[in-house]
Amino acid sequence: MTEQITAKIQNTEVNQLLETVIEGGYCVGCGACAAISGSPMKMKLDTEQKLQATIDTSTPSTFSSHAIMSVCPFSSQSLNEDQISQELFSHDGQYHQQIGYYLNTYAGYVAEDDYRDRGSSGGMGTWIVTNLLSQGLVDGVIHIHQRHPSPDDPRLFHYQLSTTVEQVRNGAKSRYYPVEISEVMQLIREQPGRYVIVGIPCFIKAVRLLMRQDPLLAERIKFCVGLICGHLKSTRFAEMLAWQCGIEPNHLLAIDFRKKLPDANANRYGIEVTGLQTDQIVTHSSPVYDLYGTDWGLGFFKYKACDYCDDVVAETADVTVGDAWLPQYVKDSQGTNVVIVRHPIIREIIECAMTERKLHMDQISANEAAQSQKSGFQHRREGLAYRLYLKEQQGDWYPQKRVKPSASHLNKNLQARQMMRVALATQSHIAFKNAVDAGQFSVFQQQIDPLVQKYKQLYHTPSWKRVARRMKRLLVNFLSNFKRG
Repeated sequence: MTEQITAKIQNTEVNQLLETVIEGGYCVGCGACAAISGSPMKMKLDTEQKLQATIDTSTPSTFSSHAIMSVCPFSSQSLNEDQISQELFSHDGQYHQQIGYYLNTYAGYVAEDDYRDRGSSGGMGTWIVTNLLSQGLVDGVIHIHQRHPSPDDPRLFHYQLSTTVEQVRNGAKSRYYPVEISEVMQLIREQPGRYVIVGIPCFIKAVRLLMRQDPLLAERIKFCVGLICGHLKSTRFAEMLAWQCGIEPNHLLAIDFRKKLPDANANRYGIEVTGLQTDQIVTHSSPVYDLYGTDWGLGFFKYKACDYCDDVVAETADVTVGDAWLPQYVKDSQGTNVVIVRHPIIREIIECAMTERKLHMDQISANEAAQSQKSGFQHRREGLAYRLYLKEQQGDWYPQKRVKPSASHLNKNLQARQMMRVALATQSHIAFKNAVDAGQFSVFQQQIDPLVQKYKQLYHTPSWKRVARRMKRLLVNFLSNFKRG
């Protein structure tokens, strides 16, 4: 029976998916391919503790896979973000080169109740989906909740349906952890209702692609809420943080990745971990900057797919929420959100709440919204072009992106930074596995730190260049004053 299934799979789109996206390392583990009814694909944690698509040979051989390539966000046969969002939003919105279509862009926070206290940042993500539910616009919210790990499934988070306001609010905060959507897509099919789903950019794109293929999903999913994303992490990121707090891998039971610290800038938050330590359940917390490996730019435990994504702000979502990393907001320890609105109903909800002073929001420009994610856009536009160029030079398959392969726009130093980021992400998986095998966290640090130091050296400008720049500024100021005199 297994041989028959395998033989049939060789003649389907499943084989194309395997040879390109999966074997190429571009699977982001979203579960879209497994969400198609009768799909032979199944999501499993791989040896690097990333969720990846695999073939489930127990699936009946009658599976028809004509849609499987068109729902994968990294397939060469799926629509890109511009094509999807143009169909959804072009009739009302303006287009911006970085953030896509938009109606309005804001920065601010929730002023009512304790949304802001319970959220990672300004509380806007939870507030929006709660209002969609409480105003009767949806019957349920599909978002990520903590789960209790088991021997069969060690994951700490999964997508879950919330049907009450309290359930929704219990699912607040950011989760830097692998999850997948196939199970909740099946739940939506089986349970009639109207739903809003929350996810990172590639997941929202996958949901939109599934909605195009499945009329039932299209009918029942009424809103998509996007989260601005730096990159997706394997389970090792949580384990790395917990291990430094005294909880070893496989003993971690829960984690809060964004514990707010009073009197600290919004980007200097803490973490809180709960797990087994000497057969006792304990909870430890730490400022994130006291822990090794928390610099997001290092890209530890990153999925390879994330280095080949050009969507920073979930351009296919009805509304996008993220951190407002702008100078005028970053010093507020409670956190501030940037909000990009594309759906008129959500804009109306926000505007009404602003009038009623339930929200404290500033209207900002699209350029400011993009500026709040400056480093993300640099990495996934200019940096991506160079990474695609390298793949092209090597003759490797890579997913088609809106960004085109190029090398001439980056100097040698910036090119070296891109190559080092890829190396850091790749080696972090290997070094951490070695540390787990050895039972010592220090092994990870010893093996990865030489690469970290080489990477950091690329940011140190030689002293003679600093002096030359200072002399140039002095000369410009002198000439300017001389002309005025």
